Amino acid sequence: MTPQPGERPNEPGAQRPRLQPGVARHYHSPLREQRAARTRHRIIDSARELFLSDGFAGTTIAAIARRAGVAPQTVYAVFGSKSAVLEALLSGLEESAGAAEWRRALADESDPARLLDLFAQWTASMLGTSKELLAAARGALQDPAVRELAARGDEHRRNALRALIDRIDEGGGLRAGLSPEHALDRAWMLTGVELFLAADSCGWSHDEYTEWLTELLHQQLLPAGS
Repeated sequence: MTPQPGERPNEPGAQRPRLQPGVARHYHSPLREQRAARTRHRIIDSARELFLSDGFAGTTIAAIARRAGVAPQTVYAVFGSKSAVLEALLSGLEESAGAAEWRRALADESDPARLLDLFAQWTASMLGTSKELLAAARGALQDPAVRELAARGDEHRRNALRALIDRIDEGGGLRAGLSPEHALDRAWMLTGVELFLAADSCGWSHDEYTEWLTELLHQQLLPAGS
């Protein structure tokens, strides 16, 4: 029906505009987004509790859903798999350890020795924040999905270290005769979770581990006396 002269489109009798075929309506609902975020947080928190108490292998999607008060289908819809829940949990722990602040501090520093000091402190802080969960994940490496997750984490850490080593090398800060690739290998091995967990099992404090790691990084990467 065509609107008559003087008739507004929203008045009775007016023809409302129609969507073109194949064009969907998009609604933005802050309330819906808030509810989705709360659901996601409940699932992550519930998974953390179960991973720590029952281990990764002993935890099921159904158990996570029961703890979170949602349906199993909701967990699958939000994350897709149990290993994806673990990945989201570990990523959140990295950010909760102040990753953004540490990245800024490292970006602002140019002295090689101070760069290694800061990286050792950041490593200790991040691993210390998530050590129980990391131990649970390392204990589940027989699971292919967890092995893949660990490999991605190692690659992420190696890439971050490569950028750090390149900065030191470009400034002439590496010890004589040490190639950037070998320097990267040394730093990557020293900052791995295995050595951290070994130090923790020995009863070392956060400060003891940080001091030890800092000393080793200096010895292995920088000229004597740096």
